[in-house]
Amino acid sequence: HWDAPDPKAGGIPGSMAYLLLFLSTFGSYLFADSHTIATYVRIYSTEENRQRFKLYAYYLPWVSGLMFALCLIYPKAAGFCVYLHLMWVFQHYVGQTFGISLIYCYKRGYFFKPWERETYRWFMHSFSAYVISRILCYRELSPDDLYGVKLPFYGLPYQLVSVTKITLIVMTLAFVTVVVRKFIVEKKLIPLPTLCLIFSILGIGLSTGMANSVIWVYGPPFFHGSQYLAVSLAFYLKEKGLEEGRLNEVSQHLLSQFVSPAAMKYWGIVIMAGIFVYVGVPSLLQNYGFGFVWTATVIQACINFHHFVTDGAIWRLRDPKCREILLA
Repeated sequence: HWDAPDPKAGGIPGSMAYLLLFLSTFGSYLFADSHTIATYVRIYSTEENRQRFKLYAYYLPWVSGLMFALCLIYPKAAGFCVYLHLMWVFQHYVGQTFGISLIYCYKRGYFFKPWERETYRWFMHSFSAYVISRILCYRELSPDDLYGVKLPFYGLPYQLVSVTKITLIVMTLAFVTVVVRKFIVEKKLIPLPTLCLIFSILGIGLSTGMANSVIWVYGPPFFHGSQYLAVSLAFYLKEKGLEEGRLNEVSQHLLSQFVSPAAMKYWGIVIMAGIFVYVGVPSLLQNYGFGFVWTATVIQACINFHHFVTDGAIWRLRDPKCREILLA
């Protein structure tokens, strides 16, 4: 919704602009807004989860609330939070891409040795660092106003981009070497879904001009948000199946489970809660002089800080229970 392209703006043909407007609105309500709520369903769904992730369930949400209150009082604080979010969100996309791509690999018997997995991990980290360093160093890649929120710009030395670019090139060569070696020695091809994920995130990070505008309509809701919801809903259903002693049954018929009453309840919760947080709260605060778009942008930044940190704790393939459910 608030990040939709303006059909009256120059540079995009009218029919294309209206199509992007529809896709952005539809994708935001169905996937982007709701996927953040899915994190809360994950940590609050069972007593075991609430106790296991007590820090994230009961304490860190207050930090996001205090940050939001501070942003409402001090506009400069809002600018800093949104600016930090602008960079952190891309690292979050890359981290999710890495994790989900590993699930595709493991489910298809494409197993990485520890050093191969770390090479892949640091290839992805190096790409995050390169994209973020460009935002920090180049004025033209760092907006001074994001949906009404005035952003700072720190103008770090251009040499930082050179360092991260060289690191990315080295890690790309190292990862390609891993993939080629596994093909030659183990006769295994990296799964196609994994390659699609990697090239999608590369496209989001490296695209420019109109392509960048189009791909950012696709990226957050349809690439990132829909993936997150698919994984979190599958986990939710499988976790219930595990508790009921029928994990294998749920896993074997997972697609049909996505339209079960339990799944419909899940969809209803995350979509309606997302609309309340990102539409209802900004609408309410309009009565007190805060702009709708400005407020929605700040809410997104403040909530996502908790979302990012929490995701790093709850989605770990090294955790036995998480691995058992995700790979079932």
